[in-house]
Amino acid sequence: MIRTTITALAIATSAIATPALADSAKAYCEMVRTNGEILKGSCTWSQMQGNVYIDNFNHYAFAFPAAEEGKTYERTNREGAGPSFKRPGYVINVYWEKPVREPGGI
Repeated sequence: MIRTTITALAIATSAIATPALADSAKAYCEMVRTNGEILKGSCTWSQMQGNVYIDNFNHYAFAFPAAEEGKTYERTNREGAGPSFKRPGYVINVYWEKPVREPGGI
């Protein structure tokens, strides 16, 4: 009985200690602010359980929780490109490949 309890406890502890991994990919992001300013560059896209994270984008990081969609931001899935996220003040467009009109690679 003690051995079963220790084994169950070890399994439960390892499940808690092991974080769920998000799907992540290198991408290209473009932020268009309402004042017309545009910021472009490589970024890291990750998604876990519907929650989206954009990191390493010109020293910025963004979180788009699934529970907030339609409340604090709008998501648009664009055919042939990545999604777009709109919040008051800016829109972030995600591209899986750097647009041809941009010099250099991702």
